Amino acid sequence: MTGQFLRATALSIALGTAALTLPTARALAQPMLPDEAKQYRSSQNFAFEVRFGPYTPDIDSEFSTPGRTPYKTFFGSGSRLMSQIEFDWQILHRVGSLAVGAGVGYFSATADSPAANGSGLTADTSNLQIIPFSLSAVYRFDYLFQERQIPVVPYGKFGFDYDLWRIDDANGQIATDARGGHARGGVFGWHVAAGLALVLDFIDPDAARSFDDELGVNHTSIFVEFSHADISGLGEPNKIHLGDTTWAAGILFEF
Repeated sequence: MTGQFLRATALSIALGTAALTLPTARALAQPMLPDEAKQYRSSQNFAFEVRFGPYTPDIDSEFSTPGRTPYKTFFGSGSRLMSQIEFDWQILHRVGSLAVGAGVGYFSATADSPAANGSGLTADTSNLQIIPFSLSAVYRFDYLFQERQIPVVPYGKFGFDYDLWRIDDANGQIATDARGGHARGGVFGWHVAAGLALVLDFIDPDAARSFDDELGVNHTSIFVEFSHADISGLGEPNKIHLGDTTWAAGILFEF
């Protein structure tokens, strides 16, 4: 009798423990609803992105003479890498986020220098460098992500640019022409862009929450962006053309 009583008591305790822990286990197994997720999120006011993409400055478009393509002739027809970073201040969150963004980038192209007599190329090299600065209005339609946890966020940008440029000769000095002009300057322009971001939080929600708790990063996304830039002086004549229609891909942190 004593053994049967002990076995019955142990079974009762086990069943009682299971009954108490089952609701908790079910609750932990269920994904958090959007409203519940918001309770664990730090404030979000900024975004920082890094992006890379092919770039070919539209220098040849400013020459109307057929066959006159100095950039293509000198640097070739292929694209080179443009690297950029951007910092956004998200000033409004209403059915998406509206931000003001400031960006800077770097582009470089190197090629063999042409001979002064036009007989071909020399062993010396010249280098074209472009440092683009941008100021943008950025709208991200993240409403469906915030309310329904759909991790795809379309966005758009519009803004103005100022690109610094220079051409260095084989000695690393700014190149000059026969009239004593220096191959450097700055040019204003504008840009428009549209992109699609994939919020990565769903891959590992616990890691995403820890990233927020420890560093204040609300969301991490990867994105692809298509853009058109007209960097030709905003109507000012005799300006080098540095714009392009291209794409870029990168990573975005919102915090």
